[in-house]
Amino acid sequence: MRKLFYSIIGCTFFLTGMSGCNKFLDRAPLSAPATGTFLNNENEINVSLTAVYASIKWEFGLVPYQSGSEGWTDIAILRANELGEGTFDTYNAHPAAIWSFAYATIQRANTMLDGMVNAKANVAPANYSRMEAEARVLRAWAYFYLSAMFGDAPLITKPLQPNEFYNQKRAPKQDVIKFIYAELDEAAKSLDWLPGVRGRVSKSVALGLKARTALYNKDYAIAADAAKQVIDKAGLSLNPRFQDLFTRSGQKPNAGNEIMLEVLYTDALAGSITYLPLGNCSRAAGGQSGRFPNQRLVDQFECTDGKRIDESSSYDPQHPSKNRDLRLKYTVALPGDTVTMNNTTFVYDIYKSSTSFRNADGSWSVKGNADYDNAFGPAKSGVGYLWTKYTMTDENVFLSKVSFILMRYAEVLLTYAEAKIELGQMDATVTAAINKVRQRAGQPAVPAAIETDQYELRKLVRRERTVELAVEGFRWFDIRRWGIADLVMPGKVVGIAKSPAAMPPVPNFKKTAAHDLNSIPDYTGQLDVRYTRETRFWTPKLMLLPVPQAERDINPGLTQNEGW
Repeated sequence: MRKLFYSIIGCTFFLTGMSGCNKFLDRAPLSAPATGTFLNNENEINVSLTAVYASIKWEFGLVPYQSGSEGWTDIAILRANELGEGTFDTYNAHPAAIWSFAYATIQRANTMLDGMVNAKANVAPANYSRMEAEARVLRAWAYFYLSAMFGDAPLITKPLQPNEFYNQKRAPKQDVIKFIYAELDEAAKSLDWLPGVRGRVSKSVALGLKARTALYNKDYAIAADAAKQVIDKAGLSLNPRFQDLFTRSGQKPNAGNEIMLEVLYTDALAGSITYLPLGNCSRAAGGQSGRFPNQRLVDQFECTDGKRIDESSSYDPQHPSKNRDLRLKYTVALPGDTVTMNNTTFVYDIYKSSTSFRNADGSWSVKGNADYDNAFGPAKSGVGYLWTKYTMTDENVFLSKVSFILMRYAEVLLTYAEAKIELGQMDATVTAAINKVRQRAGQPAVPAAIETDQYELRKLVRRERTVELAVEGFRWFDIRRWGIADLVMPGKVVGIAKSPAAMPPVPNFKKTAAHDLNSIPDYTGQLDVRYTRETRFWTPKLMLLPVPQAERDINPGLTQNEGW
């Protein structure tokens, strides 16, 4: 402040003779945006665009919010109760952070789009259009989350003047959705199907986001059309190995270009790391297990005959990991599984104080088992399970650089299938899309008997989304748009049997038609023999997050969601 004060005084007294002071006084005033004074060439625009990309890395404690949000749903828990318990208020840090992250992305995109106009004459038209389109897709990405999680939201499409900072109003959700569709359609025209640089958006991502937005808003014809364009024209396919999607070495080749958009971490920066594997990793392997899957997720994985566990003769309650969809092994660790985490191969167990570890020479040794007795481990803090997805990575989990996937082709296939099913248009393209996902997992094709059965296909595609996309950030939205949050969220969090000698029987999936349709197991009569955690609560206001109170304090014109 003192240096600035003396600079101003000096310029006042020596104005005519000091060219440096002339430049100081010629600067744009701090009371107006500075976007008109920069972005004069392609390099400067690209630097600004890189900053927009950096802003979509939404994290808490170096963990992507999308992954952490699974703990707010019925298939997972966090060590602390967080939002899943249903008792938070308008001052909670997580809605505030998501709101802030989204508007930071929007602000950076708006600033770039406004400022880059100055450089248009200095940039090749195709490059200019591409960079503009990328920023518009990322801005639409932020508005997708705002509309899905908060409903109505201020629709800001240019840098704000200072007198506009505190008088923004929430636009109706449908206006935000229309804006997203229009932005993505326009941006897609200037993008190639595949990105020129890994980690950047493409036409596939733009249309994939349009399909996702439309599916969540029950615009099924729009969702099906956008997804079909990606399926028919992008040249994407599934990585033949599901497990390779979630390890750093497996991600590098990106087989089939299945990974469409990801949060990348770089070797060039020591601090460019993610704690997603660390926070999910076994205590026995040196991790800090703080996020756990629960029984409801485990029981949704089919048996290898393609049937749900309550309908399959292959399911053995005494050996629940046998004869199961291979995605179970690469999503959840069950006691008795041999897993590799944090460069340690061991037998996961919660029932004994010691377990087997593989030595460097390939031999095995029995050592103490922190998953059994650590106060923050899966037995005492969770409900008996660990995540293996993103955790069985070939890295030191304290230094992990495994990418977090924001969009992949399997989601597009399932979006297309679900949209067509909801439209009542069950044809060969629907079963083909579902079969690609199932067969990659080693599961049988859709039975011929249900290929045109809307109810059975709806049941199947909902189960596929749950097991294929677990811990990737979709469940919070799915249980709300399917209208089942009030059914699945209240009650005890349920886990594995307390004793391996007393494994409970198969739970009831047919308590009601809604339970059957959504493959929701009911554990009535089993709570005494299973690990359990907190009792969760549900009220209708939880369909949306609250507008953060801090935002309303500085802008009283912001309305609040119903019930908050």
